[in-house]
Amino acid sequence: MHNENEVLTQEQQFETKLSILADILSKKRDALLAVLAISENQESLYASPPSPERRDFLVAMGKQKQEHIDTVLTADEVFQGIFESVSYIFQDKGTQYAKQVRYLQAAIKDVLEIDVKIRAQEEKTKVAAQTAWGQPTKTDPINPANTNYILEQYKNNNRTRPKG
Repeated sequence: MHNENEVLTQEQQFETKLSILADILSKKRDALLAVLAISENQESLYASPPSPERRDFLVAMGKQKQEHIDTVLTADEVFQGIFESVSYIFQDKGTQYAKQVRYLQAAIKDVLEIDVKIRAQEEKTKVAAQTAWGQPTKTDPINPANTNYILEQYKNNNRTRPKG
C-alpha cells in the first residue's frame, strides 16, 4: 500500500510540474509579445523627428524591454530546471500524458514563432535607428528561421549562459 501512495504522489508531482511548465511558457509568451510590441514602437519612434521627448521614450522603452527580456531569461532557467527534473518520466509515461505533452509542444512552438518575429523586428528597428542617426544601414540578411536550431538553443539555453 505504501508504494501505491508513493507512486500516486510522484504522479501528482509530475502533473503539478507539467502545469508549472505550461504556466512558465504562458508567461514567457506574454513577455515575448511585450518585447515584440516595444520593438515595433521603437521602430516607429525612430521615424519621428528627433526631440528630447523621443529620446526619453526610447530610453524608457529600452528599460521596459530589458525587464521583459530578464523575465524571459528567468523563465527559461526555471523551465529548464523543472524540465530536466521530469524528463525521464516522459520516456516512461509519455503516452499517459500525451495531451499535456502536445500542449507543451504547441506552446513551445508558439514561443519559438514569436522569437523569430522578434528577431526580424529587431533587425527592422536597428535599420530605423541607423537611419535616424544618419548612419549607413547595415543589415544582416535574415535567413529563414531554422526552428530545430532555435528549439535546440531553447533547450540548451542554460548550458551556454553563465550561472550566477
